[in-house]
Amino acid sequence: MTRPLRSIVFDLDGTLIDSAPVFVRILNAMLTERASRRRVTIADVRPFASLGGPALVGGALAEDCGDLTRAVEDFRARYRLFPTPPESLYAGVADGVRALAALGFPLAICSNKPQTLCEKIIADLDLGDCFPVIVGSSPDRAMKPAPDLLDLALARLGSAVAECLYVGDSEVDLALAETTGVRFALLTYGYASEPLSVGRHAAFDDFSDLVGWITAKAACLPGRVLA
Repeated sequence: MTRPLRSIVFDLDGTLIDSAPVFVRILNAMLTERASRRRVTIADVRPFASLGGPALVGGALAEDCGDLTRAVEDFRARYRLFPTPPESLYAGVADGVRALAALGFPLAICSNKPQTLCEKIIADLDLGDCFPVIVGSSPDRAMKPAPDLLDLALARLGSAVAECLYVGDSEVDLALAETTGVRFALLTYGYASEPLSVGRHAAFDDFSDLVGWITAKAACLPGRVLA
């Protein structure tokens, strides 16, 4: 029997925010400083956007990367100083997460982005009051699709995997759902490299439709069953 829904955990990049334009600006500034004539585009960075900093920086900079560890440190240092544009939020996200929080659902972030950057972005977007739990990557945490980050988010929420809905956008998120057995909702506008078949899970083209589905299925109250 399906257990009641008591918490909702969100991926960040490609799910709540479109970070690709910021990635492009930072990476192109790095290319300029390397005296490279190459420039990357959003299409260049999207395949790497859900895979973490080393994959993104190494994949996008390619032959201009140099030492990968130093390049990732450089990228993240620039990122920490880069104000998060309000328009990074996908349509409906700000109102949607506030509506879910107002209904009493404990919400969390679970991202392969480093912990400090996750916290910065949520603060920049004035959504800190909606997310009492933010879990990002760190050297001692295996990245998704390993279950470590989701396990930590659930532990901090005081929720079990069977009581959670996980919302993401990519192959990494679907693989995490299959690994852990968590209920999953896919947002199709994100960073998946190709259309994903979600099987028993749900899929939505718009964040507002996801919120409507959650509130309707849960009868607008946490603790109701989400089929």
